[in-house]
Order: sequence, then structure tokens, then C-alpha cells
Amino acid sequence: MTDRPRRMTQAERTARTRAKVLATAIDCLHTEGYSATTTSLVAQRSGSRGAMLHQFPTRADLMVAVVEAAFEEEMDLYDARFGAIADPKARVFAIPEAIWETLSRPAGVAVLEILQGSRSDPAMTERLAPVLARISKESRRRLIKWFDRSYAAAPAEMRLIVWAVRGLSISQVLEPDVGDVRESILLLRKLMETLHGGETA
Repeated sequence: MTDRPRRMTQAERTARTRAKVLATAIDCLHTEGYSATTTSLVAQRSGSRGAMLHQFPTRADLMVAVVEAAFEEEMDLYDARFGAIADPKARVFAIPEAIWETLSRPAGVAVLEILQGSRSDPAMTERLAPVLARISKESRRRLIKWFDRSYAAAPAEMRLIVWAVRGLSISQVLEPDVGDVRESILLLRKLMETLHGGETA
């Protein structure tokens, strides 16, 4: 007699549906843009209209959830990337590539779409403000964890790199055949090497 497969709990089913909806929203944002990514479109493509509206009653609820989910995934990716590099200085020089690999993913582009779209959406801006403040605080905490204070990049330097990479990620969507973006990422690394005293051994 074969064992019957274990039935998922309600919490597991809810989590699976939530993950499906968020993945669909990210795909829509990445391919269609912020304006076109409505709750109706996401519900249609995910096939989870009732469950989606229960978890995300408004478009703002869905967009905020995308930002939060993308950030949590980004932090896991950075933990894995920087945790595998023993030398603190080498970690600093790996920042441009690590940020590119993370923010150029569909989820990274989706967040950028939301940030740009919120400029003309006061309600969205208000909902995002505390979320972005929390993300900023947690990012600073992770910087202390990942980087030796002797080599830690200054806030202005990190801001320059992050937003340069965000711009490159959206340029790749708009002009996928124009040049090799990785050449620009390597240039960012060389600039960091110059700022922080040359290449690692």
C-alpha cells in the first residue's frame, strides 16, 4: 500500500498562492511596466483572482509586497555572495558585480518600475515611505556585517553604485543590443579599486 501524499495546510496553500501572485506581478512589471501592471492583469495571469484580492485588496498593497519580497531575496543573495569572500577588501571590489547580478534580475527591474511610478502616485508614495525607510535601515546594518570598517564604502559611494546599476539595468531592458553592460560594471569596479587603494592580491 503506497503512502498518500501529505496534504498541504491552509497556511502552506496561502503562502504558495502569495508567492505565485508576487512572481506574476514581478513578471508583469518587468515586461509591461508599472502603468500596465494592474491588479486585474496580475489576477488574470496568475489565475488566482479571489485569493489575490483577499491578500492584496488594492494595487498599492500588491506593489508594496513586491518591494518587500524583492528586498528580502536581495539580502539573501548578498549574504551568499559576500559571505563566500574571506578578504574584506575583495568584498568591496565585488560590490558592483554583486549589485548588478541582483538588481538586473526581473525583480530588481520591477522594483525600479514601482519607484518610478510612485512619483506620480501620492498614495503609493505614502505607502512606500515607511517601507523604504526600513529597507534603508536594514541595508546599513548589513553593510556593517559584510564589510570591515577599514574598507566599507561610504554612503555616497554606495548610492552612486546602486543607482548607476539601476540605470544600467533599465537601459538593458530598453536597449538590449547596445554594447556590453558588463564593461560598465567592470569600470565601476576599477573606480572602486582606485578609491580603495588598488587591486587585491
